[in-house]
Amino acid sequence: MTTKKNNKIYTSIAIVIFALALIIPANAQTTSKAADDLVMKLQQKVLLNQKQADQIKKTLNEYLSSPTEVNKVNLESNIESLLEEKQKMKYNIVKKDWWESVTKTINTVNRVNE
Repeated sequence: MTTKKNNKIYTSIAIVIFALALIIPANAQTTSKAADDLVMKLQQKVLLNQKQADQIKKTLNEYLSSPTEVNKVNLESNIESLLEEKQKMKYNIVKKDWWESVTKTINTVNRVNE
């Protein structure tokens, strides 16, 4: 009788661990995909080079993973410091819409993670 109970407990634990192993990478992929999409959108509108896009993506991933005010300020300053003058002018035009997209993405990623 005790062996059957232990087997059920071990099976239940194994199922929970397996489920977590599937869920955690899926959430990371969701965040990474969202960051890719947002950077691609900004890259097309502002004409970022690949180095700029990679650096923005890194900071954007940090912000999407932990959307704090500090990370937002870091992301904003990172973007603006990477841009050349003509890119800054284009960025100022699309900035509001792009940040709205970032906010929507955070809300979507948070819903998926819940």
